[in-house]
Amino acid sequence: MQYYIMKSGLEIFDLCRAYGLATFIDFASAEDTSPIIYDAGSFYIIEHESIEISKERLIKNVGWHSLFEESPDERTWSRVFLTDKKNWPKKVKRVKEILTKNAEDILRDYREPYRYPQISSNKGETLSGPLDPSAFKGLRGKTRGDYTEKQTRVDDLNWAIASLGGKIGGKYLWDRRTKGYFAIFPAPKRVESKNWREISNWLDDKCRLNYISVQNAAAHFSVLLAEKMREMSASKSQFRDTFSGLLYFSIVQSGQQFKPSVGGNLSLHPLMTLALPGNPAVAKVFDVWNYLFRKGSVQGCEDLAEAITQFIMSPSLEAYENHVKVFLRYVSMPREVKSANLYDDEALKEVIRYVT
Repeated sequence: MQYYIMKSGLEIFDLCRAYGLATFIDFASAEDTSPIIYDAGSFYIIEHESIEISKERLIKNVGWHSLFEESPDERTWSRVFLTDKKNWPKKVKRVKEILTKNAEDILRDYREPYRYPQISSNKGETLSGPLDPSAFKGLRGKTRGDYTEKQTRVDDLNWAIASLGGKIGGKYLWDRRTKGYFAIFPAPKRVESKNWREISNWLDDKCRLNYISVQNAAAHFSVLLAEKMREMSASKSQFRDTFSGLLYFSIVQSGQQFKPSVGGNLSLHPLMTLALPGNPAVAKVFDVWNYLFRKGSVQGCEDLAEAITQFIMSPSLEAYENHVKVFLRYVSMPREVKSANLYDDEALKEVIRYVT
């Protein structure tokens, strides 16, 4: 059985809708099955083998209700609705109400390929800024001034589905420098929902460094993602999941508002090519790269972070030479880099393969 998300051109909003619809279908179906997200060009396709999908299963699923509880350790919902300030609990409640009440309509209507979201500035629910940079217009909470500006609005169903997808598919990393956030969204080429849950939970404890930029955060996230994909490829039979890219942007606080700043789209094809054969030598490569990101997050070692970020984002001979040059400077310092954090011969061959 197939369900469709027709792309609107708002990349992160569309991606969040794909994650959200896949999650909704997952919790409305039998527990022994899991939907798969495919990127099919103009659409995201959510494919599910089960025909036992219903509103009744959704309502009886304890996991469905727990999705809308804010964890003190995770705090994702409050970041999804960051621009709504203290109103975010009401928004979460509204998302759950819309999805639960309209469950039968969702299961029926999203089987039609050409269901385009209704996007306007005066009708529907206000799209939260962290769900797409284009939604950062004006304010969602009370301020001392009278500043107002029209905001991006979408129809109720697509808003609720995207909001759920932002909670499931997005990572909002704290930016200690600006007191803002780095928003990161991995884009599936073919990913099974249960595998993404495993990957996502694993990533939560790994991305807690003092990143120097959103590019630095995105590069480290991409390496961690590739590392986990390599591990799963080596341990799971018939593992076929892969990601095509990483959408990211920074959220900075300006006065009473949060606003988008630098963003981009990082192709994950080179990293996926390196990771997915499950080659054990690649594990050493990722160990060294993770060390460089950790070391580079320490004050005074920012040049390590800059060099490895440039190399991951744009793998070229020039970036590789700069990475090696900076790394060797630290290696030459007494007791600065342990031998366990150096490339071995086999790992170095894989690094060269990444460049070429």
